Amino acid sequence: MVSKIRSDQKGRIRAVEYIDGQGARKRLDAEIYVVACQAVETARLLLMSTGPEHPNGLANGSGQVGKNMVFSAGGSGEGDIRYADLEPGLAESLKVRGLFVNRALQDWYFYTDPETGQRRKGGTVELLFRHANAISRAVTQKWDSDGNLVWGKPLKDRIKTYFESGRHLRFEVFNDWTPVDDCFVSLDPEEKDKWGMPVARIRLGYHPQDLEVGRFLSRKGAKVLEKLGAVNIDWGVSGSPPQNLVAGGCRFGTDPKASVLDPDCRAHEIENLYVTDGSFMPTGGSVPFTWTIYANSFRVADRIIAALGGPRQKDA
Repeated sequence: MVSKIRSDQKGRIRAVEYIDGQGARKRLDAEIYVVACQAVETARLLLMSTGPEHPNGLANGSGQVGKNMVFSAGGSGEGDIRYADLEPGLAESLKVRGLFVNRALQDWYFYTDPETGQRRKGGTVELLFRHANAISRAVTQKWDSDGNLVWGKPLKDRIKTYFESGRHLRFEVFNDWTPVDDCFVSLDPEEKDKWGMPVARIRLGYHPQDLEVGRFLSRKGAKVLEKLGAVNIDWGVSGSPPQNLVAGGCRFGTDPKASVLDPDCRAHEIENLYVTDGSFMPTGGSVPFTWTIYANSFRVADRIIAALGGPRQKDA
């Protein structure tokens, strides 16, 4: 567990301190350091890594470390496709449980606002069958629509009906999480982890526009389900984001006063520090972040190789 990145009187990183599996504290040094703990933990580590030239945290002269966190705005919905409503051949084909595959629609990645007539940024609607994990699907049947616990034969009947009556189609909406000052990571002044270090405190703040766009896309997703013949359609939008899609906190840019990293993801203030996880993103776009993070990490790897003098020549 890395506990601190040590820097010298000139602000350059000299070593990484870590705690090994036996609890011993050790140090490693290198020529170039890469932090890739993902957005929350990267910000936490940099904020903990104070030094002579970095009293407010490593690379935090701008005060931007941990700021402008972005998640994925949007919503989700679902509907039931009943076998009884389908042609027999189609119903039989849907009964075959295949791979976990989803399909994305970007028909509304940009759209015209129906009220203002202005062109707006929309997002992605992904359609997917519920995951085929039988146990987790069965567990959801133990409560009725009034919130009462179901058990015994009634529970068995509900589970049987769930699996034999049709397929359950979902959609997920991905649209921009607008960066705002009210969404950031800081160090908790009281809570510590098992190593005695302050845990990350996360402030979730969102812009009302995120919900507005999410509702527009969710209505479109619900309409798609309706056209597919689904029933019991329901959808919702929330300012509470999914925890698995998080970026920002060390956004890149050309202005050292308003960003942490330069366009090559090297810290403005520290020539031997790079950040290669999703922290660099100033916005998430209207898609899941994963492939963007992959692509950028390969791009930055090329910059690091160049900074080290280029690829090593293989022995003849």
